[in-house]
Parts: sequence; structure tokens; C-alpha cells
Amino acid sequence: MKVFSNFTDAYYDLIKDVYLHPDFSSAPRGRRIKEKLGVSFRIKDPRDRLPYLPERGFNASYYIAESLWYLSGNDSSAWISNYSSFWKNISDDGLTANSAYGARIFKPHSRVCANLSDNWTQWDYVLDELCKDPDSRRAVIHIRSPQDSILASKDVPCTLSLQFFLRDDEVHMVVSMRSSDLIFGIAYDVPAFTLFQEMLANELSLRLSRPIGLGEYTHISNSLHIYERHFEMCDRILSSDKAEISMTMPKLPVGKIPVDEMLAFEANCRNASSVQELDNLIGTVRLDDYWKDWCILLANHRMFRLGLQSYEISSQGISFDGYKFFCK
Repeated sequence: MKVFSNFTDAYYDLIKDVYLHPDFSSAPRGRRIKEKLGVSFRIKDPRDRLPYLPERGFNASYYIAESLWYLSGNDSSAWISNYSSFWKNISDDGLTANSAYGARIFKPHSRVCANLSDNWTQWDYVLDELCKDPDSRRAVIHIRSPQDSILASKDVPCTLSLQFFLRDDEVHMVVSMRSSDLIFGIAYDVPAFTLFQEMLANELSLRLSRPIGLGEYTHISNSLHIYERHFEMCDRILSSDKAEISMTMPKLPVGKIPVDEMLAFEANCRNASSVQELDNLIGTVRLDDYWKDWCILLANHRMFRLGLQSYEISSQGISFDGYKFFCK
């Protein structure tokens, strides 16, 4: 298994390996891919979670929106389609995103046992399990279910499971995936999953009344692939000098994540029609800088949708320099 200090190094190496040295060239559902099977890698600093490769065109606003969508437990394809039409195009019923991970993690499970509370969630389970038995190997969140094989045709979850280990007072995470689109999928999956990992460490710190740190992140993709439509992008990435950039995100604030407040801010952004309105909205934010950055990036997305000058307007208020890398 290859071990990397940060996600940027891992992402660049994965693109180089799959694109230049694929195991197979196949065409599932008629779409040509380059593919490697059974790929695993490890990241030592999960907080250095964003891919700093200019040619990739990573969208920080989309990352924030998708993360907020997950944390809210929402599975509406309409909400997230405001940030990417991808979700609208793959919905099986035109309304629901079947692979909305947050709805499977943070909302009560649809198939609870008779002796469990209706409020039971998989997130509650892993917290309880690791508090009860810190050495447990059972702290697993299941994403894909057998029903997905029959009920979903367009949107079959790529992720199989998220597993957490508490070792030496650090949370380690192992993600297992049946399939990973290296360009569209991995670029946003790893930042989201490592965010969950850090969230769990914070919540365990509160529950166990002692500091719990952030361990390593391990990712296993049974099929790691690049679609033909992204071959030119890979050429650009690999032909450019790779910038040696490493930007560890600030620590996630301990305590309740202000999901409702940020959702309300996002709703107000959708109703704004000018730069002045958006700047005024940003001025009303009374949250920790970590979450204020999220609000600014959501406002930037609205500026983009309005056809206005985007990142240059409000990126100066962003506290984390890593986001500014994408605000150009």
C-alpha cells in the first residue's frame, strides 16, 4: 500500500498510475475507461484533504455544498443540483439522490430493528460502539445495501462502507468502495470522508472526556478508473509541473456543527440578486471562521450563478489560505 502525507500527493500519484499504467481498458455501459483493480492508499494527515492541482479545476464551493448536504441528511437531488447538474441527471426518480451519503449516515435508518429507537442512526451506532469498546472492530457504517442492486439503476452508491478504529486515542478510518471515478469521485469523496473522520474524533473527545486525535485515512477502491472524457485533463495535469503545495486545514471546531444556520444562509443566498446583497449577507454571519469560510464560498457560488464577478469579490474574507488557492 502506498502511503502519502497529504491528499494532493496521493491524487497526483493515482492519476499518473491509472492513466499511464492501467490494468485494463474496459467500457462499462459503453463508456471507455482506464482501470486498476484493488487499489489502496493511505493518507497520514487527513486534514490536508484538498487536491491542490490547478489543472483539475477543483470547485471549493461544490465541496462545501456537498458536505453541508451530507451533514443535513438531505437526499433531495434538486438541492444539490443547484451546485452540479450531475445529480439531476442520475436520479432514478427525478427527486431523490440515492447515493446521498448523509441520508444513510445521519438520518434514522429505514430498516431499524424492532427493539431500536426510531431515532437510531448509523452515526449514533459508531459513536456508541467506540465509547463502549474503544478497541472495537465493529464501528462500521454501511452505505450500499442489497436493495441498491435492484431498486437503483442510474445511481448505485459507489461506497460500500466506512469503518472507524480508535487506536492510541486517535480515530483511524478505512473506506471501502466498489468503484471510484478518479476525476469526479475521489476528488470530492476523500475530502468529505476525512471530514467525517475528524467529526467523529471531536465527538468522541466530548463523550470520553479526553482528547481524541486524528489518525490516518485508508482508502480501498475495487475499481479505480478514469473515463475517456477526462483523458485530456489527465494529460494537462501530468504535463504540468506539480506544485509542492501542502495546506492542512484548521482544526474542526469542537461542538455542534451549525448546519441549520448555514442552510438558512444558503437559502438566503439563492434569493440574492446582487453583489451588494451577498456581501451584506456575509456581513451578518456570526459563526466561527471555519464555518464563515463555508458561507463565503456558498455566496461565491451564487455570484457565479448570477454571472457576476465571483471569487475576487469576497475571497478576501476567507480565513483558510487553502480555499484561496481555488479562488482565482
